[in-house]
Amino acid sequence: MNNIPMNSLSSILFALALFSASAHAAPSQTAAFPIPSFAPNDHTSWYPDRPDGDNFLPPESGPGPIVSRADHPYVPNSDVNDDFAASHPTYRIADLSNPILQPWVIEQMRRDNEEVLAGKVPFMARERCYPGGVPEWNIFRRVAPPMVFFVQTEKEILIIWRGDNQVRHIYMNVPHSANPKSSWYGESIGHYEDDTLVVDTIGLNTKTFVDSYQTPHTEQLHVVERYRMIEGGKAIEAVAHVEDPDAFTTPWTAYQRYRRVEQGPLGEELLIVAGDGGRNRFLL
Repeated sequence: MNNIPMNSLSSILFALALFSASAHAAPSQTAAFPIPSFAPNDHTSWYPDRPDGDNFLPPESGPGPIVSRADHPYVPNSDVNDDFAASHPTYRIADLSNPILQPWVIEQMRRDNEEVLAGKVPFMARERCYPGGVPEWNIFRRVAPPMVFFVQTEKEILIIWRGDNQVRHIYMNVPHSANPKSSWYGESIGHYEDDTLVVDTIGLNTKTFVDSYQTPHTEQLHVVERYRMIEGGKAIEAVAHVEDPDAFTTPWTAYQRYRRVEQGPLGEELLIVAGDGGRNRFLL
């Protein structure tokens, strides 16, 4: 699978050209469960279902994601009356007592905590217009809806973040490359299991963090995400299973929930960031 066109312009344009047709024809499957349709029309998008939707949710049991320190709780921007600053938001201070962290990760994050406590503004990928990587993709800083769009075709799925038109490519029903070149979003392959889209990602570079607490990882990072419709199609549950033996003492699991928003359509203009860092603007 070495010929996967990572960040391929042609695949983006091809998939977007098919969007209208695919959106109005819900995917089907011969098994007992139909393929979930995350894009039933060009107005359907998805948005975190809570004010702190830029944080992962922990699992009911077992190892989970980093959260804020009890004595420095994270307060997100409020979306009450669209006044994002009304809640007097705070920066994140990571709880380093979480047993998933390897010693070197704890030390690096302790320095980050100390800098924030001393008044430094922490790094946030979205605020710098950097790709967030995986699994942080699912908790990028909130913007007003519409936020996340899906484009589903038989061979490829795109997940598009509206804020600066970043695009994830998921190549369906193919194996991973033998030695994928590391990149911001890695190499993602997908398949359906009953009513769930399963996305397996490897080949992630170390320029990203796994969350908004600046939790680092190595190139051994392996993430499996499971997306399924809940609440009768009114919401999506996304579950990320994270493994990186060089950064974490054990695999761990994190959750995100999106609510459905009928507000769009997917923009008439798509900004595509080319692999060489150049920007090409296309009107669609």
